[in-house]
Amino acid sequence: MQIRQYWNLFKKWIWLLAVGALLAGGIAYAVNRNTTPVYQAGSTLMITPGSAPSLDNYNALYAAERLARTYAELLSSGPVMEETQRRLNEMAAADPALADQGLAFQASAQPLRDTQLLGLQVTGTDPERIAAAANLLLEVFGEWLNDIQQSRYSDSKVSLEAEMARAQASIQEVEAAIREVQARQDEADANELARLQDQLGQYRSSYTTLLNSYSSISLAEASSGDTVTVVSRAEVPRAPIRPQVMRNSLLAALAGVLFAAGIAFLVEYLDDTVKTPDDAQEVGLGILATVQRAAGNGKKRPQELFALNQTRSPVTEAYRTLRTNLQFSSLDRPVHCLVVTSAMAAEGKTTTVANLAVVMAQAGKRVLLVDADLRRPAVHRLFGLNNRSGLTDALVGEPAALNSFLRETDVKNLRVLTSGPVPPNPQELLGSQRMEDLLQRLRREADLILIDTPPSLVVADANVLAARTDGVLLVVNADRTRRMAVQQATEGLRQVGASVLGGVLNMVDIRRGGGAGYYSYYGHSYSHYYGDGEGRRRRGPRDWWRRLTRRKRAGLGRDMVDPATEHRG
Repeated sequence: MQIRQYWNLFKKWIWLLAVGALLAGGIAYAVNRNTTPVYQAGSTLMITPGSAPSLDNYNALYAAERLARTYAELLSSGPVMEETQRRLNEMAAADPALADQGLAFQASAQPLRDTQLLGLQVTGTDPERIAAAANLLLEVFGEWLNDIQQSRYSDSKVSLEAEMARAQASIQEVEAAIREVQARQDEADANELARLQDQLGQYRSSYTTLLNSYSSISLAEASSGDTVTVVSRAEVPRAPIRPQVMRNSLLAALAGVLFAAGIAFLVEYLDDTVKTPDDAQEVGLGILATVQRAAGNGKKRPQELFALNQTRSPVTEAYRTLRTNLQFSSLDRPVHCLVVTSAMAAEGKTTTVANLAVVMAQAGKRVLLVDADLRRPAVHRLFGLNNRSGLTDALVGEPAALNSFLRETDVKNLRVLTSGPVPPNPQELLGSQRMEDLLQRLRREADLILIDTPPSLVVADANVLAARTDGVLLVVNADRTRRMAVQQATEGLRQVGASVLGGVLNMVDIRRGGGAGYYSYYGHSYSHYYGDGEGRRRRGPRDWWRRLTRRKRAGLGRDMVDPATEHRG
């Protein structure tokens, strides 16, 4: 597809894109506005592992990262969360307001890559309480970690403390015994005194050893313990993290636009209506002219004589183009009798045949327009004629009375044979020998006979007449007639021996492109050139600016210039 075609599709479906955006964005906005906002409070911890002389700097950093990941898991689960929740419950029990609003929260911890930092996030619906919960969680974690580290050396220290107490007691006993021996001052107790002094030295040596061991354990406990430092404490959040109303609404609107665009492309893909001459050519029908949609050939006023009332409109110019193309398409075999029909009803065949008759008569040909639509006749209404008598009367009447049924019109060289009373058997009348004889007599009355017939796929009247004429013109309603219908109508006419000269693509909407960029461009050019009726181009701000610029360049200042004179110039 060309860029112009994409642009035409965009203009055609812009309403659906707008509806999709407004609907999806509005629903998302309403849902997000009614959703309870969730806040998040965060704090940052720095993990410093205990001293490990055997590790180099890289391994120490790697160990710190692993330790941070371990603490991240412990911080958001297990006994730390249980203790935090227990204390929060105690706070809720002491404060009725907290008990009514609840203290529900969720905590998560994540180590920051390539650092010793640990990020803690606590989410909940109350900003002040989640900040308090985050800080309480830090306190509980610090106490829990301190208890864990102290429990690693507590057994050894208790054992050493017990042995040191026993050694201290033994030392005191020996010192007491020595004082008793020295008090007696007996030379016979000299050996006993020496033995007690040796025993006292041994106890003191053992106590010193125990004391050194206890000091070593205390030093190891102090140096090998991990340090958790609070880098930043949690503060009360000012804005919720979700829902983000504007962002979610915009994303929903974008999703609505994409969904609507998908629907539009699906509809266009499944749409098999004829939109351009190329579409008609694909099903075997060449387009001789393209008639744009106007106020009189659309849905509100389905029929109007543009060629008579709006002689300078682009619609009339399209019928003149049809007249020229018909003449060139029948150079080898001139067309004296032409059937105009359509595949389905309400495609504009009566409007087309009436305007074609007018432009043919304006070209100097003697034209006879026959209304052979004996089911829903409409030609007489276009020309303001009564339909009390017409084709059906001519078929059953005397041949000499034929001229009495031919009506003069306001257009020179154009006469009309209306349908007359609607018969009960239209197809039998049109397929009779009397109809064949009538056509032969009508050929002597005019240079060109144009016959309006019912839709070919609805009834067989058009096929019956097409086999007896020089050619068939098929009218196709753009954006409405399906390709299969056009193909079936064309093949049906050719099967009965009719010569399908081509088609007319009717009611093409050039304002939205109609899928035909070429005809859209030239339709606008016609409107600009002819400049009245349907073809008058509306002036916009850009036109007035150009006019003002030209006046300034011409030295006319602010004097007003006649727009009609300037337009002609």
